Amino acid sequence: MLSFAGQVAIVTGSGRGIGRATALALGKRGAKVLVNDYGGGFDTLTPGTNEVAQSVVDEIVAAGGEAVADGTAVGTGESARVIVESAMKSFGRVDILVNNAGGSRPFHNVDEDADENLEGVIRSNLIGSLMLMRRVWPIMRDQNYGRIVNTSSNTVLGQQGMLAYVAAKGGIIGISGSAAIEGGPLGILVNTIFPQAYTRSVDDTAEPGTMDWFKSHTPELVAEGVAFLCSRECNVSGELFRIGGGRFSRYGIYGNKGVADAELTAEFVAERFDQSRDMADAEIVPDAAYDMARFNSALASDWQSELKSDWRK
Repeated sequence: MLSFAGQVAIVTGSGRGIGRATALALGKRGAKVLVNDYGGGFDTLTPGTNEVAQSVVDEIVAAGGEAVADGTAVGTGESARVIVESAMKSFGRVDILVNNAGGSRPFHNVDEDADENLEGVIRSNLIGSLMLMRRVWPIMRDQNYGRIVNTSSNTVLGQQGMLAYVAAKGGIIGISGSAAIEGGPLGILVNTIFPQAYTRSVDDTAEPGTMDWFKSHTPELVAEGVAFLCSRECNVSGELFRIGGGRFSRYGIYGNKGVADAELTAEFVAERFDQSRDMADAEIVPDAAYDMARFNSALASDWQSELKSDWRK
């Protein structure tokens, strides 16, 4: 069994669902866990209670582990400070951050729902994760060690009626990639997940009766994959993983060679549009620097070849 002995984890949104399962998975392997959950609704607006987080703490303690409850709602720099300070006061360090907290609204078309409701979704999903990374960063930097797992969603590939949620989850991929580049030399690894599990979010968003088959996709099957990404044994960073239903796989953004002409015109593209979309020679694009070098290498000029060789130095 993987061991997290001597390590401290913050797991947000861990009162229920995937977050709860993750807190339990880390706790049973020896991690001291700050169980964060504001105890409210998945809509990010319903008032909550600290009892939700405390119930998970009680489970961890009953199993012989150590944990404390925190009922702070994520979404601001101040709330992130409170959460991290609570972990430091209780345990003296932070080795792991799992940004699991988030929420969504019932389906609305692009121009529907109130601005403040959409802003709440973005705060809970994106701003909360960003601010918590910022608050644990100096602690992990001083330790020369850290593991951060950020929760995105496959809805970023396109999902009707969830505009703010999709925007926030797309942002998660971006901030994770940037933090991974900066964190590498510091011993801080940052990865992102697309989770899939039967939770209350499914009940809130799916049509009744359409997801009965989905109930075998338990939160625990996601949490076990997250636990590995939080471990010392994980040695990759800046990657995206799809986890759920017993499956663990890497996802990525791919780019092909495309077509190029120094004097590109709309007509040139029209004639070669199918060729430009052909993914036969596509490869994964891990970051913006690689993308820039790879893209520019297809352009015929002396300075481009120099850029390709020097860009990542």
